[in-house]
Amino acid sequence: MRLRHQPRSAGPLLLLAAAALFLFGSAPLGSEPARPAAPEKPRLVVVVVIDQLRADYFERFRDRFVPDGFNRLRREGANFVACFYPYANTETAPGHATISTGTTPNRHGISGNAWYDFERGRMVQAVEDDAYPPVGGGSRLPGLSPLKLIGSTLGDELRLATGGQAKVWAVGIKDRAAILLGGHAPTGAYWYDYDSGRFATSRYYREALPEWIEAFNARRPADRYYGKDWKKGERVFLSMSAESGKPDAAFYRRLPYTPYGNELVLELAREAVEREGLGGDETTDILFVALCANDFVGHRWGPYSDEVAEMTLATDAQLAELFQFLDARLGKENYWVALSADHGVSPTLAQARARGLPAKNVPLAALTEALNAAFAARWGEDEWLAARGEVVFNRETLRKHGVGVAEAAHLAGGALLGVDGVLGYVAGEETRLDPELTKAVRLSRFRGRTPDVYVVLEPFALVEGDRGGATHGSPFNYDTHVPLLLWGSAFRAGTYRERATPADLATTLAAALGLTPPSLADGQVLLQALQQPEARPRRAKPGAGKTP
Repeated sequence: MRLRHQPRSAGPLLLLAAAALFLFGSAPLGSEPARPAAPEKPRLVVVVVIDQLRADYFERFRDRFVPDGFNRLRREGANFVACFYPYANTETAPGHATISTGTTPNRHGISGNAWYDFERGRMVQAVEDDAYPPVGGGSRLPGLSPLKLIGSTLGDELRLATGGQAKVWAVGIKDRAAILLGGHAPTGAYWYDYDSGRFATSRYYREALPEWIEAFNARRPADRYYGKDWKKGERVFLSMSAESGKPDAAFYRRLPYTPYGNELVLELAREAVEREGLGGDETTDILFVALCANDFVGHRWGPYSDEVAEMTLATDAQLAELFQFLDARLGKENYWVALSADHGVSPTLAQARARGLPAKNVPLAALTEALNAAFAARWGEDEWLAARGEVVFNRETLRKHGVGVAEAAHLAGGALLGVDGVLGYVAGEETRLDPELTKAVRLSRFRGRTPDVYVVLEPFALVEGDRGGATHGSPFNYDTHVPLLLWGSAFRAGTYRERATPADLATTLAAALGLTPPSLADGQVLLQALQQPEARPRRAKPGAGKTP
């Protein structure tokens, strides 16, 4: 959490049998040894990552889902109901990086959405890169690239294995979601521009938008939602208008707080399938779809709100539309779907307290004041912290006072333990947490990219929680427990209760596709969910199931 929120010997018969197999093989004399059937690979793999989708939503809203959305995946696919992130900093960037690389932040390097950069003397975003300015849209954001991500991704390995013939596309509302899913060498990565309502990329990928995306943007698809309030019956959740009386930057920034944000991304995804020919030949392609509007809604209204319920139901219906589109275009037997989420979410303080939970509000000022008071008492007043909302020490101040980082961290940790709502901390090798929570924190840390003191609040406590809204970024189950679903001819339908993590998604798909796993992947292959090759239905020939 960050302060800003947050060998036994064989018997004689066995030896004799082994000798016979060595001399004669298992096939009859005079015939070729039997070989296992080659696995059937799909023409397209669709990986859907829903930003802030708690696993319990599948049970809470199951009876209201349409048949062909989430329930199709649950009914016909492998459903891992005990899927948990093993690390503490459950944020968007680490989650998407974990799904694509098959490993945790301590290895792939994306320790958070942002971290303090000592060379620049400021916080930097996980995908920030001034060398690669934005392309398209009207964004004033800095340049963007995946170069802070360590190691290869599932998409990178597919591109390597096919000599660059496979197409790997990633689309999403958030730049970091699309960029970290797409990896280092995607065919394309595109995200929503909050200033213009259009889709953009960066010069890391290309110098200009493809003509079809230029045409897509020229239609100004976001504008059609102007005046179309998000509501249920007579209840308006969010008004879709602007003081200017027309679509403007304020309107475009409001749009992701509605199902319309995901609708735009899925529209672009379907057009990418058509325009780029995804799944159009024998070479398997991957389409990563990052649906991030759920996160905007969840932060604002919390997981036990009508807004989150309606958002989840809308996402379900939108996915059903995507699957029906793929059924018609590719044929149901020709594509696979993997679905997970980057994190869950806490209740708001009001929601937790209404259910009898001891949810504490932790003012940021209280944390800062406790730190400053402890340092002033020991070494005098000075600028001890380098960043607001992070326990990162000003190295110049430490040198001036002759104080080491470990000494400062020990003092800071002790001071923070005196703030109501703080459970414990990890600072270097020092920890004031139990072994499991300590392990979760260590899996979140990457050299030079994590605070000097990593603070963990009590369950349900929130920094500035009295302002309303919900957040994530803790090692607790409401943030770590997410869905993991694998659907398609390679997977055995069923509900699996073995412990899994989202890092298993990349390794399992790599195994099913016959790929080398991503370079640092240490997620397990979910063998129990994989069909034997001979049990898989034969894939239709290219062109089958396509619309004219």
